[in-house]
Order: sequence, then C-alpha cells, then structure tokens
Amino acid sequence: MEASHIHIQEQAIAPISDERFDLIIIGAGIYGLYAAKTFLTICPSINLLVVESLPSVGGVWSKDRVYPGLRIQHHSKFFEFSELRYEDVPEIDMDYNGRGYLSGHSWCQYFQAWAEKVGVMKHVRLNTRVQQVFRQSGEEYLWRCKIDDNHSLLSKRLIIATGIASFPRYPDLDYSKFAGPVMHHQYFGERHGELATEDIEEVVVYGSSKSSLDAIIHLAEAGKKVKWIIRKEGRGPLWIVDLKGSRSDVILIRLVSTIFPSPYQNDGFSGLHHFFKQTFLGKALQKYAYEKFGSVLLKEYKLDGPEVDEVLVPVIPKYSPLWNHNISGADNYDTSLYDCIRSGKIEMIRDTITSLEGKSVTLASGAKLTTGAVVFATGFKTTIPFIAEDLAVRIGLPSTNYPEEYLEKWRLLEDEADKRAYKANPFLKSAPKPPPYLLSDPEAGKLRLYHHILPTDPEFLDGSLAILGSFSAASTLQSAMIVSLWAAAYMFGKVELPSQDEMEKIAAYQIRSHQIRNPGMINDLPWVGFEFLAYSVMMLKELGLNPWRKKGWYSELIHPYTCQDYGDLAKEWVEKHGTVESPGSPAPALPKPADS
Repeated sequence: MEASHIHIQEQAIAPISDERFDLIIIGAGIYGLYAAKTFLTICPSINLLVVESLPSVGGVWSKDRVYPGLRIQHHSKFFEFSELRYEDVPEIDMDYNGRGYLSGHSWCQYFQAWAEKVGVMKHVRLNTRVQQVFRQSGEEYLWRCKIDDNHSLLSKRLIIATGIASFPRYPDLDYSKFAGPVMHHQYFGERHGELATEDIEEVVVYGSSKSSLDAIIHLAEAGKKVKWIIRKEGRGPLWIVDLKGSRSDVILIRLVSTIFPSPYQNDGFSGLHHFFKQTFLGKALQKYAYEKFGSVLLKEYKLDGPEVDEVLVPVIPKYSPLWNHNISGADNYDTSLYDCIRSGKIEMIRDTITSLEGKSVTLASGAKLTTGAVVFATGFKTTIPFIAEDLAVRIGLPSTNYPEEYLEKWRLLEDEADKRAYKANPFLKSAPKPPPYLLSDPEAGKLRLYHHILPTDPEFLDGSLAILGSFSAASTLQSAMIVSLWAAAYMFGKVELPSQDEMEKIAAYQIRSHQIRNPGMINDLPWVGFEFLAYSVMMLKELGLNPWRKKGWYSELIHPYTCQDYGDLAKEWVEKHGTVESPGSPAPALPKPADS
C-alpha cells in the first residue's frame, strides 16, 4: 500500500500546464473515489483525474485526519464496501475497541486497500489544491480548475466531491494573541500531538458537534482537564446513543423508515406511509416513538429523575434525538462521557467565548478561564471557497451574496414546498423551532440542488457538472454507490429530467422537508437519515434498476440494508445498458415525459 502511495505522490511532482481530461473529480474521499470507480466501470476509456489537497486519500478518514481514539460511528457491517470484505485484507490490523467499534486508523488502511483493488489510485493526484473553478461557456473543455498562476486543469466534466467536512467554520474571534495552540477540529489529526505536552494541563473545546465529543474523550483519556463550552444561543448539548444490539440496524430497516416524516414516499410502501403519516393511530405512534426514544436514552445514562447529578443538568438535551435539534452521535467510546463529567475531568459550560488572549478565555458572562490550548469544534461551512459567489448562486450552492430576485423566487418555491411538506407529513407541525443563530449565520446557507446533486439552472444541465456528498446520509457508503451511478448515467445522457420548473419545485420540497424535519441542521448540509432507504428507491428507479434487493417482502421490510445487498451497481447497470465506448462530450439529460 505504501509503495502505491509514494508512486502517486511522484506523479504529482511535475504536472504539465493546462492538462485536459474528460472528467475531473475534486476530492478523494468516499464519494470522490467511488465516483471514479463508477465512471471507469461504465466507460473504461474515460480519461479522468481525481485531485486531492491532502497527502493521502480518504477525506475525513485519511491518514492526515485520523488520530488515536477516533472510531467509526457504525458497526462494521454497515461500513464495508461490497467489493472488499474486511476478511479479505488480513494484513490490516482491524482494531476494535471494547464496544465493538473499528478505529479510524484501521478503516483508513481498509479504504486505501479498497481503492487499490478497484483500480482508482492511479487516477489520483495528491497534494493538489484547487484554488478556483471557472466555467468556460462555449468551449469544448467547459471547466477550468486553477491550481496556481501557472497551472490549470481543463475538463469536459466536473464532479465536486469535497463532502460535508472540508471547509472549517471558525467563530468570529481574534486568537492571534492567545499564547497556546489554537486549532479547528479538522486539523486535530495532524496537530493533536501539540496538546500532549506536559505544560498543557487544561484544554478548552468549543462546540457541540460529534467532533467536539471525539476531541473531548481523546483529551480526557490523555489526562487533560477539559473545559467544554457550548454557547447558550446554540443547539445545545448533543445526544449520544448507545447502538447496542439491533439499535445500529434501525435506521436502515425499511419498515422503520416508513414511520418517520419523509419527502420520499413513492418507495413501494405507500400504504405504510399513509398509515403512519395520515391516520390518527399512525400519528400517535409517531409521537410515541419521538417521546419514548429520548426518555429511554435519558434513563439509560441516568439523566432523568430528581436524583440526576447537578453537574450533568447542562448536558441534558432539550428535544428528542429524533428531531435533530441537538446533534446526535454514536456512543462509540470505551470511556463514559458522563462519568468524566461526574469526576470533574470534563467541565461543561453553557456560555459564549468573546475573546482569547495570553492563557485566558473570556466568556460573555464575564467569567475568565485559564487554559493551555483551544480546539474549535464549530462545524464546517456549506459554502465552497473555490467557487466564486456569482457562479455559486447559479449552480445552487450556498452564497453570502444572493441577488434579491433570486431570493424572492426561492421564497415562493419554499413557501409552496412547506405546504406540501406539512400536508405529506402532518407530524412536522410539531417540530421545534430552529436555533435563531442558525438563521442568521452568514457562512451558512442552503444547497438548492435537484436530488441533492444537480443545479436547476438550464445552463448547467448539459451533463457537465454534478455535486456529490452534499448531504449527510444514514449510510455514506450506500449513498456513494447510488449517487455516483446516478451522476454517471446523467453525465452520459441516460437519465430523464423533468422541466426546470418541476426540478426547482422538487429541489425546494426536498430541502425544506429536510430542514423542517431536522431543525438543528436548517442551514447545515441536509441530513437524510430515516428516509434514506426511500431516497435510494427513488434514485434506483430512475436508473432503471431494481430498488428492492431483499428476498421476499418480509426481509425487505425487516432486515437492515448493507452494501452487500446492492453488490456492484455499476456493473449491473452496464449489463442492462452496455458500456459507454467513448466518453465524448457531455450529453444533455433526456427530457422526462410529461405524464411520468
């Protein structure tokens, strides 16, 4: 594996100016490399390049971003590609902790082994950061990716696969006068060693994301006193969920997916959707599920009742975890967060940082904390820095400078989408309001994309552009398999699209349904959770593939989905449609019949 890694780096030393490709993929994480594998399966002659700013592949699971104690949030059967089983790579030390969760370092090696097996590594160029992307209308090579002043990469097609955790969001603070290390959690993998020194005894971690918890547990296990600050006006503390037993299966069981609100109800089980969403008994069961799951978790962690420890009161989330008002994450640690708070290893503070100077952190309340280092676990921008503002708006990406005409158009679309969402899912009327700061965050914004993949502007519906990994899915691997194939079929002119007006209505409905359903993520990238299996059905039906992969309806409803159920979708598609002999120029999508 190491030899191949070195070989790829050697390739990147002396690139030729203005190289030309049939396809450029920006990002060598799960979505980027699965897209490369899919395109090579469908069109073996395609000249494609995957560019990655880091020195290694894997995105959030690259060698540069994993660190001791970081573990995947899924039980391993849900985080295993169909092309390579864990048992097929005995040379990798599969390091599981006492709770059964695989280490990030082990999965990083597994991902590299998978990339080698499917033959995509030779198409990857590491240490290559795209500075800006330009659209060259009228040119054969429509997209120009500027690497530096003397070097650009030209391509007929472009896939942006930078994912949901590539561009860190920092709080608006001047930390230049702080005397210790200050870092965003994105760089914790490469910089965590700075916090291991004996002169740093206390560390402030700012934020309430799952990444904040990963950093907190790592630091507590390293013997540091952690001061965990969550701002009062924010989402509040996160839920942690013990995925013991069959709980890890629940989100990928089709029967369960029909219970919860969803914009995707044409999945072959419309009767179940109608029962749970429109009947008195079904809505009562929905309400019970929301209330019961939260109370069960509180009881398990001894966070309910009058006897709860006073120091734990600020850690108790306000709303059911199923609303995603407070972020949720798997309890994949050997160390107990709540025991660490009880013992004083971790101190939880609800306040807002106003300044950093020397070894001091000042809070909005006027309190001052002494600390040796600060870690910002404050999430990621939804904007993409290498896309200029005017281009971002036309593509449907978040922007901090929307024209008023554009905003008014989408206000009307989203008002209608809200009516449709509440009609299809009446239970959404009981959703909590989103935290106010999320509605005013200038670095946040919506991705107005059709199926979370395509722009709706006709200029960009020429088969030359797709955005992958623009939402957080119940299964990242299954999502990468399906959306990569859909994008490839679209770019080769094999997918039918509705009119622009209908695409805009669908995009507005999908994004608003997810925002209302997940109020704590209203301006983050969409979370497609319990509705993911229904979304997958929609995508596979549009590809002309069988979306129901189990044997028999009982198994289809009751047994959880893994990548193994899908096999190699790209090969299956090729068996039905044949390979694309020549990549040629991008092909516009087929118009969808008016009555479809």
